[in-house]
Amino acid sequence: MAAPAPFVDSVSRFMFERAAVRGAVVSLDDACREILGQHPYPPALRRALAELLASAALLASTLRFRGSLLVQLQGAGPVRLLVVECDAGLNLRATAQWSGDADALPADTPLRTLAGDPARSRLAITLDPKDGGPIAQGIVALEARSIGTLIEHYLNTSEQIDSRMVLATEGAHARGLLVQRMPSAGPDDDATWRRAASRVDTLDGADLLREPGVEAFLAACFPEDDVRVFAPRAAQFRCDCSEERVANALRMLGRGEIESILAEQGMVGVTCEFCNRSYRFVAEDALALFASRPPRGDAPPDAVRH
Repeated sequence: MAAPAPFVDSVSRFMFERAAVRGAVVSLDDACREILGQHPYPPALRRALAELLASAALLASTLRFRGSLLVQLQGAGPVRLLVVECDAGLNLRATAQWSGDADALPADTPLRTLAGDPARSRLAITLDPKDGGPIAQGIVALEARSIGTLIEHYLNTSEQIDSRMVLATEGAHARGLLVQRMPSAGPDDDATWRRAASRVDTLDGADLLREPGVEAFLAACFPEDDVRVFAPRAAQFRCDCSEERVANALRMLGRGEIESILAEQGMVGVTCEFCNRSYRFVAEDALALFASRPPRGDAPPDAVRH
């Protein structure tokens, strides 16, 4: 029998045999390190981003869609903007904007403190199918101390799926576990769900980070249950920025704004906030954008900077 694949940069779904209870476990290693390495994030923001990346991968793994799941924080405190995106292929990217006040905060600072005034802050989880279907969005109250509990609240209220989640980080390494009572569950599944939920509630970060393999971890986590593990899916850092998307963003700024930039700088430079890739348009190319097709509006304004 072949040795199990290493538990790195992957999401593995599982289900409890003879019970309508399912789950997923994620490990982000190179992916998390590459994403966090794009900017000099302070320790508190690095931890929050790592946990949100793990939670986004877990959520995306449970969805049947071809679009993207977007977690976006708009804050009024040390963190002004935070964006984490995971698509159906488990391609991840993230970025954030913060003030110098975040630099001195300890690594375990909760997201609600990073966000600041709750009356002027919001965490939104958006499902964008990218196929012309309706966009669904849920707003999460920044009341819980842990990000795992915040996501649980979203799933329990917006999606109406009983869920438990635990997340852990160690440097640029993140892991997470999600367990859910399936919508089809009935009274016969209650005992298994209570047992699984109770077990997740007792886990801490050390438990998640200790085991090197998915099967070993789940066997230790749920010793009384028969758990079937499905083949792992790879997760990676990947940005979908392109010259075409940047061109569309420039068209959305308008010819007047572009001419003003050209007058001041002689060219238009744009850098992707997610991957730091730079795009440069000389005057002739920048003005030619307005002689071609109109903008499609498919480039998020927070994805680029001048």
